[in-house]
This record gives sequence, structure tokens and C-alpha cells, in this order.
Amino acid sequence: MFKQLILLLCLAPTTLWAQAVTPLPDSGGLLVSITEKAIQPLYRELDKAGEALAQQSKVFCSNPDQANFTAVRQAWVETLLAWQRTDALLFGPAVENQRDFNVHFTPPKKLVIQKHLNASTALTPDTIAQTGVGGRGLPALEWLLFDREQPIDAQLKTFQQDTGKRRCAYVQAASELLQGDLHEIAQAWADEGDSYAKAFKTAAQGNAHLANTQQALDTLVGKIYQSSEKIAKNRLGNPLGKGLVSSGANHDTVQNQSNAYQLEAWRSGYAIQSVRANMQGLQRLLVDGGILAQLKTQTANQALAEQLTTAIEAFLKLPVPETDPFELISQGKGAALDDYYQRAEGIRSLIRTQLAPAMGVQLGFNDNDGD
Repeated sequence: MFKQLILLLCLAPTTLWAQAVTPLPDSGGLLVSITEKAIQPLYRELDKAGEALAQQSKVFCSNPDQANFTAVRQAWVETLLAWQRTDALLFGPAVENQRDFNVHFTPPKKLVIQKHLNASTALTPDTIAQTGVGGRGLPALEWLLFDREQPIDAQLKTFQQDTGKRRCAYVQAASELLQGDLHEIAQAWADEGDSYAKAFKTAAQGNAHLANTQQALDTLVGKIYQSSEKIAKNRLGNPLGKGLVSSGANHDTVQNQSNAYQLEAWRSGYAIQSVRANMQGLQRLLVDGGILAQLKTQTANQALAEQLTTAIEAFLKLPVPETDPFELISQGKGAALDDYYQRAEGIRSLIRTQLAPAMGVQLGFNDNDGD
């Protein structure tokens, strides 16, 4: 009898969770809306940002002065934030041929970067690509363009005169390589030929990428949840030392100590802007894509739609700290970022416990791993 009771208790949560999952009506139409009103615009913006960065790197290297240095760094920022807005779209074209690692492998491999800088062979997109993900993409460019230990005029000097030409060539080649990766992802989501966009929108018919509409929704909602978890746990909670469990090679550890080096884009100082961009991406998918609008058509989910709308708006209304988050955490003043963490955690919880079931999605083990 005791064993039977234990078995029932173990099975009960799974059974209750499964009963809470109810497929959405017109989910096929929703996939079209999400694709055309959210995903495609996000990737068009990213493609445009990558193109602007590649172009600005050429301008800078032809005349490495203060104005062009500021411009190429700003172009990098715009590309970084455009990429962060697609954080919940790491499936399909974004992960094919490890494109996501090509674009954003972190931390960058300093030894690989230094090897390129010290070599005498020509620096081209091909030579950089041949040495793996550690010396390419947005983090490698951040390492080349930003240095917290030097004033901006000293950083600019590393690109000037004969000694700086190779560093500039690296920035230009890496920017061109990055542009190629971003363009390939954007093209796969364009409505041309046998594209992934077409497969996603017509998932109800089944195709080589997706068996049915539910698989498409499972994939998207799973990635939406993973993105919300990365915001709360990895990009805010762990740097702030919120006691979150972090999986290691041999065991799990608890992050009780704050660590500014765990911030996203800490070198350039764009940590908070990065998580805001992540949240903007979620907002684009949920609001512009029509997910919350469809939930509002169901009486049982109207309150949830309003809760998520309000929670995300409140997060994005939080002020960007005047002091660099890296400095705040390093000086023991990370509490200034607690509102960001608490609101992100609330949104993560809503997505996990309410949005996923409302969308007919049962989150699996992989969805609970935002690493």
C-alpha cells in the first residue's frame, strides 16, 4: 500500500501538468502571424545591422580617427543588440552549422585572437573562420574594440600607424565574416523558395523541418522560456550572486558570490542594454507576433495575457543605470540591479507555469536549461 501511494504521488504532478495543457485554436494562423510580424522583421533588422557594421569597419580602417572609431563601436553595439533581440529564436537556421556559436561564442578565446594578431599571414574572413568559433563573432569583435583598462584615446592608438593596421584588418575581416552568418540566417527566414519561414508557417501540413503545428509551437515556446531563464538566471542572477545553481563539469555549484565578469558584454559596458534587448525580443514575439492577442480571445487566458503585457512593459520601463553595471557589482552595489532581476524572475515564472500550458506546450528537460 505504501509503495502504491508513493507511486501515485510521483505520477500526480505529471498527470496534472498534462491535463493543464490545452492546444490553442487557429495555431496555424498564429504561426503565420509570428513569422511575418515578429520573426522576419527581427531578422531583417539584424541583417541590416550586420551590413552596417561591415561597412563601417571598412570606413574606419581606411581612416582610423576618433569619429570613425566611435562609429564602428556604435555599429557593433547596434548589431549586438539586434542579435540579442533574437535570443528566443535559437532554433532552425540560427543553429544550423553552429551559426549561433559563430555569431556569439562567449567568452572569446584570447589566445586565438592574439595568435591572429601576431601572425604574418593575411587576415581574411576565411583565415579567421578556419580557427574556430573562439576568434570570431560579436565577442571577439568586442575584445578588439573595447578595453576597460584603457581610455578611449589609448584604445584608438592600437589601430593607428603600421602597428595598428593588422588589428584593423582583423576587425574588418571578422565583421565581414559575421555579416555573412547573419545574412544566411535572415535569408533562411525570408519568403523565398523552400525557406525555413515557409516550413514554419505551413507546419500543419508537415515538412522536412517540422512534423506539425504543435512541434513548431513546442519549439518556439521552449526557446521563449529558455530566453527568459537566461535573462533571469545567467545574465542577472548569477552576476548578482543570487544563489542560483550553476551546472559544472562534475557537479552543481551555488553562486552565492557576485561576479561582474559573468555579466553579458561586460567589457563594453552593455550588460543591461543586452538583457533589455532580450526582453524586447520576447515582447516582439508575444505582442507583435500575436501570441498574447490570441490568448485574449480565450476567457481563461485573458488575465495571463494582461499580466505578461504589464510585466514586460514594467521591466522595460526600468531605468538604465547611470553607473556601469560592472562597476556597480565590483563595488558591492549590485543591489541597484535587483529590480531587473526580480522582474525578470517574475516573467520567467509566468512563462513557465502559465504561458506554456496555455499554448498547449509541455516544457521538457532541455527547455529548463538556459545555458
